[in-house]
Amino acid sequence: MVGQIQTAESAAAGFQELTDGAQACFDAINATGGVNGRPIDFQPCNDGADPVQGETCARDLIDSGAVAVLGGVCFSCFSAPIVDILGEAGVPYVGGLPVLPGEYANENFYPVTNAGGSAALFANAAWIMSTAETKGVDPSVVEIYAAVGEADPTLEQQIDKLGGEYKNRIGFDPASADLSSIAQQAIDESANFVSVQTDGPNTVKLVTALRTQGFEGDIVILGTAADPQSIEGMGDASEGVFVAAFFEDLANTDSPDAVKYRADLEAAGGDPGKGLSATGYGGAFVVATAIEAAGDDVTPETFIASLTSLGPIEPLFNGQLAASNANDDFPRTYYFVSYANTIQGGTITPTGEVFNFYTGEPVS
Repeated sequence: MVGQIQTAESAAAGFQELTDGAQACFDAINATGGVNGRPIDFQPCNDGADPVQGETCARDLIDSGAVAVLGGVCFSCFSAPIVDILGEAGVPYVGGLPVLPGEYANENFYPVTNAGGSAALFANAAWIMSTAETKGVDPSVVEIYAAVGEADPTLEQQIDKLGGEYKNRIGFDPASADLSSIAQQAIDESANFVSVQTDGPNTVKLVTALRTQGFEGDIVILGTAADPQSIEGMGDASEGVFVAAFFEDLANTDSPDAVKYRADLEAAGGDPGKGLSATGYGGAFVVATAIEAAGDDVTPETFIASLTSLGPIEPLFNGQLAASNANDDFPRTYYFVSYANTIQGGTITPTGEVFNFYTGEPVS
């Protein structure tokens, strides 16, 4: 049995598409005979953004015999010892989306397919440097972020490492109705790039304000803020805004992987147009691959042994996911690929650039 703990629904936010993506992947595998002749029993548990409920999820899945627990946007997992509880039982937490670099230190946490919130900032930094070189402008950056909890230093560190100029980090209260003054602070820094790190509604306010108040440089935003509603809300101000994605455009392209992905999502009642559906699907694909490699005797121990020797995985990851990709900063992340996209005519459009977001180097 494979479990999942993530915030599918809560009063604050919900990410049901992550569960839908995983369910779609497992359903498709089971429809063709399962793994090693056996179906995968998938049991998702919604933590409701509540640490107590998250802890209950963890203990229930352990008692049910989970060999692994899939993650996602799990508000409870690092605010309470969810990953540690699973670890004490020997059950790995696989494929979650942490926010801060320090969260990767937990030895029972296997992000595998994505370096979480920090990954978006790695990807943004790589794209900023590449675009600055192409345009012949200075890679000067100002960052705007929702000042809730600790600020993530990743963008600053990467811009400095890659030889750019990080001008300032401007925090704001996400409950503010008017963010025009924040936008003006960013404009006053005279940077060529503004990185906006917040949710969809506040991204709409900031991007709109930046353009209305005269900012003519490039804007980069988080993929989670590039949902159809937010893009529509930004209107003409969204034109040319950069969005990184960690999978190819599975919702719109015609590659065999994309066609199968859409068919699997639709068969399971999911929405292939929601970006996090691909994250859920990809995590499930990795878990199924590791279960297959474990053979007939699948336990948490044999699963971990298979997981830590994976790669390269085809077809969904185009051979770019392998355990050998792990490094000192991300010791249990195996996939560092980012696909560059810009918003054009109200649609997320691939630019054709694919790069390793950790190193900033192009990926063939």
